[in-house]
Amino acid sequence: MEFRQKVIVGCLLVCLLFVAACGTAKDTIVIEDTPEHEETIETTSGVTPGTTGAVAVRSADAKILTVTGENFKFVIDGNDNPDILVKQGDKVRIEFTSTSGFHDWVVDEFNARTEKVRPGNATFVEFTADKKGTFEYYCSVGSHRANGMKGNLIVE
Repeated sequence: MEFRQKVIVGCLLVCLLFVAACGTAKDTIVIEDTPEHEETIETTSGVTPGTTGAVAVRSADAKILTVTGENFKFVIDGNDNPDILVKQGDKVRIEFTSTSGFHDWVVDEFNARTEKVRPGNATFVEFTADKKGTFEYYCSVGSHRANGMKGNLIVE
């Protein structure tokens, strides 16, 4: 192998190691307090808030997180399946949409479960994180959870 080829191969290996190292870091999303605003309820064609098709209902006292369901992953702020960090006693609101596939968002320990939605549809769930610990959030559709569609909700 020529010197030039060895240099190119070496550079490629360094680049691959860099990409692999960047992809292994676990992201953590911290839900911050939301600005106070009036609570409004808007729905489409008679849909009840909290069900598929309802437009977001904002609560002034809830920590709001927008979550997207894609093929075998949740995406939050551009991060795949990140840890979600909240404080004990926080009221949490998950605003969930699907961009591809049929999905939901579930945390068993808080009895928190969104409706199952298809691409382009949205739903939400609100719950109070009333116990400390690390709890798994996941998609309950088919084998999605087993295929990696899960993450951790950490309550401090």
